Amino acid sequence: MPVDVSTVEIRAAQRTDIREMSDLMARAFQSDDPVSSYFFPKDARRPKMQRRMMSALIRHRYLPTGGAELAVLGGRIVGVSLWHPHDASPAWWRILVAGPHLLWAMRSGVRAGIHMDKMLDAGAPDDDAVLWVYLGVEPTLHRSGVGAALSRSFFERVDREGRTTFGICKQGNIPFWTAMGFEEVGTDTIGPDGPLVHRMNRPPIARP
Repeated sequence: MPVDVSTVEIRAAQRTDIREMSDLMARAFQSDDPVSSYFFPKDARRPKMQRRMMSALIRHRYLPTGGAELAVLGGRIVGVSLWHPHDASPAWWRILVAGPHLLWAMRSGVRAGIHMDKMLDAGAPDDDAVLWVYLGVEPTLHRSGVGAALSRSFFERVDREGRTTFGICKQGNIPFWTAMGFEEVGTDTIGPDGPLVHRMNRPPIARP
């Protein structure tokens, strides 16, 4: 259903938003997402594991680097955008704290997560690039303009900073990514037995 985008508030995420963000992301990536299925193959357990993983990642990876933004409609979080600058090095104490939290959160998905991180890190086009990891929208609001509003906010930021954006997507999402200015630069698999994904890069666009 279309949404009056002028009523959607885009704002930076805060620690108090983590639970609601994690719940939304679990709903957004519950089905038809090969990466989530690779991390957590059992359908019945996937929502719970997704919530745990997203909570740990948001708290220890995205919030500390300023890489979390929300779309809010009627006081409710309806969209989440998460990114990570390739040149952002977390403080040593955050690495120590995040390690146990991620191990607890991901359980059997740890090996897949390690493969994913290595693949994404190797795909950075340059040291200043920004990895756009997640764009999640409330399932009932797909194609409503919420995702577009979050995307515009993110791209205004990276374009202003003159940074290239990179990420991965499945085959069916290539048109969505290319419509935002991305170009496919190759394919890869996550680990030795993970899904095939498409590498996408977007150069910064000069703005007046």
